[in-house]
Amino acid sequence: MRTRDGMDVARSIGRLKGKQPMLTPSRRPISSRHTAAARAPPPILSACGTAMTFVVLPLHLQQARDWSQLQTSAAFVPFAVALIVSGRVAGPLIGRYGARAVTAAGLGTGAAGLVLLAFPGLEAHTWYAYGLLPGLVLLPAGTAASFAGAAVLATEGLPQQQTGLAGGVLNTAMELGPTVLFAVLLTLGSDASSLAATGAALAVVALLNHRIK
Repeated sequence: MRTRDGMDVARSIGRLKGKQPMLTPSRRPISSRHTAAARAPPPILSACGTAMTFVVLPLHLQQARDWSQLQTSAAFVPFAVALIVSGRVAGPLIGRYGARAVTAAGLGTGAAGLVLLAFPGLEAHTWYAYGLLPGLVLLPAGTAASFAGAAVLATEGLPQQQTGLAGGVLNTAMELGPTVLFAVLLTLGSDASSLAATGAALAVVALLNHRIK
């Protein structure tokens, strides 16, 4: 009874001040969590693809190609450059074309990068510039764009006071989801199969994200 009376008082004070009291039972926070969780698959899959590349590719370069640690590190320089550049241009692209279009395009680009890394890239006798470099550019470019677009979609249409909650849900999903998905995909067999399966999943999510209005 005291709790109910207190909430009644809070509602009365809120009406007097012309704003919603903090103690008002509202389903909006639950809605914001559901909204963020429903839009979490794009960054989860993108993060999983990136993590898998960081595990599979260095092992391949050092074991199958007998590259040194310095050569392996240098192979990822284009990855870092593409990630930074894509992150810088994602904002203007979202402002011009919309978050959903940029997210879908980023997922599709990342999917192409993973497929290129899976098949030409993991063949031991394929040249770096032909087999690995295209995937190491397309994957981070798509990943950065999909991250930026998904972050906007996760908070789109929510009240300002709930954007932090939605962002927290999205970040939690990005930390937990890729870990579980990464372990599952590595059980598919070869490294190429795992990368290709992740790329296929990205392509499917990109198509769904593009078609949903």
